[in-house]
Amino acid sequence: MGVDPPPAPPFPIPVEQFVSELKPPASAATAAQACAAFATLATKAQVPETFRDAVPAVLELVSSDDFLDTKESALAALVAMLACVPGAAEDAVEHKVVDVVLNAAKQADGNRLDMNALEAFRILVTVDAAANAAIENDDAITNLINFVVDRCVGSTSVASNSTRDADGIAEASLDLLCGLAAKRSDGGACRDAVISRNGVTALGRALVAARNDEIAVRAIIGLAMTTGNEKERSELVHVPGACAALTRATRSPDGDVAGGAKVLLKALGQDEHLRPAIAAALRETMTSGAAADMDSA
Repeated sequence: MGVDPPPAPPFPIPVEQFVSELKPPASAATAAQACAAFATLATKAQVPETFRDAVPAVLELVSSDDFLDTKESALAALVAMLACVPGAAEDAVEHKVVDVVLNAAKQADGNRLDMNALEAFRILVTVDAAANAAIENDDAITNLINFVVDRCVGSTSVASNSTRDADGIAEASLDLLCGLAAKRSDGGACRDAVISRNGVTALGRALVAARNDEIAVRAIIGLAMTTGNEKERSELVHVPGACAALTRATRSPDGDVAGGAKVLLKALGQDEHLRPAIAAALRETMTSGAAADMDSA
């Protein structure tokens, strides 16, 4: 018989002490250190459920005018809470976590908060009650999806980052879009929210702009989940370069990319009304490509 692993050690900080270190008269530096310590400890010890009481204080710190380092540490602590503390996600939604985190991320220089913001949202949508509550707030879910859509295509909002940083943000954004589109416990409400807010176009543009297979496979998976009818497939076909990108993807050495692209192209080709548009899109792409080659010669 196997030996059970030893139980996780008790959490060394009571929630009351943690919260007190986040609020005045504690300094911004003290708050940042407390959040960083919590995020680290949460990976090593079981966090008591009582720590959901700290959600308001952490969100207040994320929304504060303190130094960016403090907000960054607070957001890392929030991610740890959402991942480890039962009920924290639901409490966070009640305290307008989507608005708070989006505002902080948008105001931060150099997109420093984007990765933690995207990870917080990714965890949030895995909790059905939290996801359902977010969907019911039309403004919040619209702002969230717009934020994600903007980053999954490598827009100018991430231009200040290195290519590696921009790719990481694109992959995390696509993971979140796929997570929303994949939810079924809500009767497809999250998927519908993505589609109705230009998700298909964004996924198509992400595929066209993909610089690596990790981005491409995520875009293809997302498209497979959001193009279930002719209207959605028509939207994809009319994304400039999408049909050509799919065709190129079928020749990818990555089996997941190639296999997914073939399935998607086959589905597109089965719509008779779309075949002329697909052919026209491919011809236009070939023509513009040839023109670009002549310009660079």
